[in-house]
Amino acid sequence: MIKQPSNPIKSKSKVLDIQDYLKSKCERDYVLFVLGIATGYRAGDLVLIKIRDIKEALRVGYFEILEGKKKNSKNIRKCNIKPRRCYIVDKLEKVLKAYIKNKEDYDYAFPSRKGEHIGVPRVTAILKDAGDMFGLINITAHSMRKTYAYHLWVENDYNTLLIKELLGHSSIEETKRYLGLDNMVYKESSKPLNSLIL
Repeated sequence: MIKQPSNPIKSKSKVLDIQDYLKSKCERDYVLFVLGIATGYRAGDLVLIKIRDIKEALRVGYFEILEGKKKNSKNIRKCNIKPRRCYIVDKLEKVLKAYIKNKEDYDYAFPSRKGEHIGVPRVTAILKDAGDMFGLINITAHSMRKTYAYHLWVENDYNTLLIKELLGHSSIEETKRYLGLDNMVYKESSKPLNSLIL
């Protein structure tokens, strides 16, 4: 079976529904989701955040995370690391301040039951469950980053170059593939074929 790519959550209403659902089940999962869709950071980077990192981000007004994207090349794992800054919007600041209250600086922000941080497979399971609840398919940990990208793209007049920069992509082609623009364009360009059919 071919693995399907993760989907963004395109409906603002569904994004809000998922937040309500996660908030009612587990504050940790809710805050992780909100942080993911508000920063576009990869889940693998988010789960490593500690309370001290959130406090520092709140102090300066932004997160700056060294994002790591692992690539397999001839069985050698390489890690391309680049810093990316994301400013904290007002509503995210409020959520984070409430969340870190009475937590220790050395604590992981998103702990597992064992005391370490949760893993990306667990994040995927959490979001898949939430997606299933609202009839969404292919919702994974990476859907947070794709949701961030999609909504910024729409709200900024479909400015693909801006999204390329915000995601730290190396090319505009990578961003177009990421947003699924090629598929959208191909689908739309095929519609005139309807006029050829009785």
